[in-house]
Amino acid sequence: MTELTGAEVLVKALKKEGVRHVFGISGHGIVALMEALRNEEGIDFICPRQESASQMADGWARATGEIGVCCSTVAPGAVNLVTGLSEAYADSSPVLAITTNNQSTISYPDVGALEAIDSLSFYRPVTKWNSAIHRWDRIPELVQRAFREALSGRPGPVHLDIPMDVICGKGDASQLPNPENYRPIGRVRGDLTLIERAAKILLDAERPLLVAGGGVIASQAWDQFRLLVDKLGAAATTTPEGSGCLSADRSYFFGDAGWLGGNAVMQALQEADVILAVGCNFSSWLGLGKPPIMSGPPQQKIIHVNIDPSSIGKNVAVEIGIVGDARTVLMDLLAAMEENKQRGRANNKWLQGLVETYQQYLKSLEPMLGIDNGPITQARLAKEVGEYLADKDAMVTIDGGMTFHWAFTYIHAYQPRQRFFAAGGGQLGIGQPMANAFKLAFPERPVLNFCGDGGFGLTLSELDTAVRHNLAVVNVINNDGGWGMIKAGQFALYGPEAVAGIDQDFAPVDYAGIAKGFGCYGEQVNSPSEIKPALERAFQSGKPAVLDVRLQLVPHPMFGTLAAVLLKDTNLPMPGGPPQG
Repeated sequence: MTELTGAEVLVKALKKEGVRHVFGISGHGIVALMEALRNEEGIDFICPRQESASQMADGWARATGEIGVCCSTVAPGAVNLVTGLSEAYADSSPVLAITTNNQSTISYPDVGALEAIDSLSFYRPVTKWNSAIHRWDRIPELVQRAFREALSGRPGPVHLDIPMDVICGKGDASQLPNPENYRPIGRVRGDLTLIERAAKILLDAERPLLVAGGGVIASQAWDQFRLLVDKLGAAATTTPEGSGCLSADRSYFFGDAGWLGGNAVMQALQEADVILAVGCNFSSWLGLGKPPIMSGPPQQKIIHVNIDPSSIGKNVAVEIGIVGDARTVLMDLLAAMEENKQRGRANNKWLQGLVETYQQYLKSLEPMLGIDNGPITQARLAKEVGEYLADKDAMVTIDGGMTFHWAFTYIHAYQPRQRFFAAGGGQLGIGQPMANAFKLAFPERPVLNFCGDGGFGLTLSELDTAVRHNLAVVNVINNDGGWGMIKAGQFALYGPEAVAGIDQDFAPVDYAGIAKGFGCYGEQVNSPSEIKPALERAFQSGKPAVLDVRLQLVPHPMFGTLAAVLLKDTNLPMPGGPPQG
């Protein structure tokens, strides 16, 4: 047998799972891990400029469907890593976070040593599972357990904490097993009796609505979802995490990403007699399954398909709850409909009406695009970016407040894993680290981070990471000079004096100049006609790029809907809702 350090065993266990990159900042607690990574072919250490390592790992997981792995040194690093884990937890993204801790002799319990922390307690609220490794010989077992927990059932982040004496210690290593020997590789099939009942209800429905969530993406079930939509002639939309399960260029597209898609989506959610929700939760983007976003039972029959049994019936009562993998359940639903021989009763006029409502909604937004020789509005920037990227198979992160409203209106998804957003936790600053991970995974594809100046400022230092690793991500900054969405909310709730009386505007910053200082391409954009040519120059530069777009914030008409969902039961006055279709 060969004597290996704990770090070397850890790295070999990660490599056995196909891990190609470990994201983390160097520190004394992980020097043994970095050395093991340096000496192991086929797996690399990627060092960002801050503990956005967890955000990069999350981005890798979302883009590739593989688990993302990040690490940190002792207490300060471990604390900083949690921020990204919280978003991965909210969005069911499989990430493994590895932290080191003080030696076993002075931790669990801590004796007051420098840089001490109870990492297990600290990570517990933002992980699906976590554990400390107190013995060298348990490293393979607990790494395997971590992968099993992260990838089985509903995916999510997991955490391993390893004292320094364990990761630096040595022992005899035995042959590591393959993943299929310690975790399930196949898919969970749903109850066929329930699926047959669901098929009958869907075929009898006059106004069926199908909703695809992130579980459809995780299961790679978008083809089956589209087949079922066509089979039923049903209306269909997605949650933000389900972006791309339906292409925005299909003839019956009427918006996606929950109510962010506009009032046609809200109309569908309210008027459908049957809703099939696959791989999603009834989250805030579906109004928690309640008015004013959804009618809910008894007016509607809800069929909920999810790999996680605890999510079924959680926010809204269901007619049928099916626990299973999205792909196998959809395949079985299609088969049940073939056997039934009954034609669906979906009302095509209702579906056409939703499309007409959507077209009227887009028409109502045109005044917010501004004029060609006027200042850039936030709406105009999103529309120009969306048109530029439409035929380029680009990957887009959306990072910001009012920014995400306009991005989901005009920057469309045509395929899965193309448009990304921190939908569960709403975390700012996640866009650039995620975009860097996308470019690392898919260097041949255009990658763009559509962000606000507030969000960009939180992780601006990651331009350095992009330069060092030649990650030619284009960052488009919606620069309105402050925390624009919050200011819009304050104005709506308390009047103009509220925005003048509190510090939340930024100093005038030349983000293009800062980008050049990092060695990136940088350009300031000041008029609508400059947007597309500037995008072309940025992508053609072959460098990480920043377009600093000076614009006017335009409150989105769905902003009132966001307020109604987020501020419900707070006794605050509500801003206006969406325009009428």
